[in-house]
Amino acid sequence: MTWVAFSVLLVAALFVALASGLWIALALLGTGMAGLWVEGGARTFLSLGSISWNTINSFTLSPVPLFIVLGAIILRCGVAERFYAALAIWLRGLPGGLLQSNVVACSVFAAACGSSVATAGTIGTVTIPELKQRGYADRMIFGSLAAGGTLGILIPPSIVMILYCSIVEVSVAKLFIAGVVPGLLLAALFMGYIAVRCLLDPGLAPPETAGYTAAQRLRSLLDILPLFALISFVMGSIYLGWATATEAAALGVVASLVIATLYRGLTLDSLMQAHVSAVRTTCMVLAIVVAAQVFSYALVYSGVSRSLTEWVISLGLPSFVLFLAIIVLYIFLGCLIDGTSMMLLTLPVLFPIITAAGFDLIWFGVAVVVLIEIGMITPPIGLNLFVLHGIGGRTPFSEVARGALPYVCLMLAFLMLMWVAPGIATWLPDQMTATR
Repeated sequence: MTWVAFSVLLVAALFVALASGLWIALALLGTGMAGLWVEGGARTFLSLGSISWNTINSFTLSPVPLFIVLGAIILRCGVAERFYAALAIWLRGLPGGLLQSNVVACSVFAAACGSSVATAGTIGTVTIPELKQRGYADRMIFGSLAAGGTLGILIPPSIVMILYCSIVEVSVAKLFIAGVVPGLLLAALFMGYIAVRCLLDPGLAPPETAGYTAAQRLRSLLDILPLFALISFVMGSIYLGWATATEAAALGVVASLVIATLYRGLTLDSLMQAHVSAVRTTCMVLAIVVAAQVFSYALVYSGVSRSLTEWVISLGLPSFVLFLAIIVLYIFLGCLIDGTSMMLLTLPVLFPIITAAGFDLIWFGVAVVVLIEIGMITPPIGLNLFVLHGIGGRTPFSEVARGALPYVCLMLAFLMLMWVAPGIATWLPDQMTATR
């Protein structure tokens, strides 16, 4: 069987398995094992044990469960409601009012808890009824929440970034630092879009007339600063070289327990729920990681990866055309499968291609995360859209999706800006290296 026929057969079998509703991990594992059996028979299964062990026994992956625990504690300590209310005091005077608070609150909260979906659900539960009652346009409400929530996987710490580093073997600390400037710029871009839209059409966001005293503003900082301090503490320890990503994650867990105690949300029940949730999420993520490695091994064993790389290089495509092709691939896959699975499925194949094309792996990692963000707000498998639709009452799903569409366009424009000015992603990690 030629490598083209084998790859088409394997990918077709994978999509059939996914379309049948089979769990993603089982679909990847089953398809990968079938590919190995076709190429080398049952004897190829002897390597599955070492693949699983070598994949999980990775120092790069060790921060994953710690960051998941950190996020689970933050989600259950009651910080979201107080953080949003305090943030709104400072931002409601901007064009767009509380819509600006949506973007900032989602960005910060998602960066702390590490889950875009959980952030969209948590902040959405707090804000959607209030904003609807105040007369904000549905599209603006849901669009700002959906897009703001995605920034959590770009502004570190980010589990998606850790998984990327485990595949391409680059520094977690460097990729974390590389995500800071793009994340902040993208958040500013979202806020600028909201401001312009609301200035052009004031009916989208009613003016906020409530005033606050200086004492109230100062008191609100008590609900804002702890979360900012947590993120700064974790990232600062990595940037300054005081701690590895794993050590910073462990310190972050301790800091999150302190914050939960201060908010009086740390109970035995909430602590138990946080750890049970973290175990479930960790097992799900690592199961997908192992299954993706088995699928990747099937591609390598059959020679598909090598042959595909040689074929793409022989085409002599300009780097920009190759980048556009990757964007199209990720947008297509983002409509079918979740971001983590999409990255784990494609990177083993794309890695030799982008390396041969001379792409900077840190820069490309940031670009991949932005593409995954796009997948989270594009139907039909836009997880953030489904979560917001579920808590949005009677708002049609089409209205939620249309609200997110402008932010998809903004992210695509941002990717073009990153191509023109790669220093957006590489400048800060270069500075980190220079200071050591």
